[in-house]
Amino acid sequence: MPLRKGRRRRKPTVSAPLRLTSMMDILTVLLLFLLKSFVAEGEVITPAPGVSLPESTSETTPESSVVVAILDDKIMLDGRVVAEVPAGARGDDLLIPALAEQLDQSRLQGQAIAERRGDAASYVPKLAIQGDRDIPFNVLQRVMYTCNHSGYGDIALVVLGAS
Repeated sequence: MPLRKGRRRRKPTVSAPLRLTSMMDILTVLLLFLLKSFVAEGEVITPAPGVSLPESTSETTPESSVVVAILDDKIMLDGRVVAEVPAGARGDDLLIPALAEQLDQSRLQGQAIAERRGDAASYVPKLAIQGDRDIPFNVLQRVMYTCNHSGYGDIALVVLGAS
C-alpha cells in the first residue's frame, strides 16, 4: 500500500484566549498622562454671557483667581450679580460700595483658606477682570479702583488669545 504523499493530517485549531492585561495597562497609562496634561494647562476662564473680550498675543496662561465680569448693565463676581454698572462717572467717588462689600468677603474667605493650609504669610489675593471691549474706560477705572481698595493688588485683565 503506497502512502499518500503531501497529505498530512491537520491538528484542530485551538482558539487562544485574548489577553487584555497589557492593553489595559497601556490604556491606563495613556489616560493618566492625558489627565495630568489637561490639569497642567492652567485655569480655563469662560467669558460671561454678553461679554466680547478683546484679543491678545500673550502666551502666558491665567492663574486661579476671583473673576469680576463687567457687562453692559451689571457687574458680576464669580458668576453672581453684585452691582449695577454706574451710569457714567457721576460723582467724585470712584468706589462701588456693593462690589467692595462682596470683594471684602471673598478676600476674607481666601485668607481663611490660606490660614487652614498653613500658607497665610504668602497669600496674595488675585483678581481677574472680564470687560467687554466696548465698556467705557471710566467704568473699568471705577471697578479697578474698588478692587484695589478691597485689598486686591494683583489684578489681571482677561483677554482672548489670538487664534
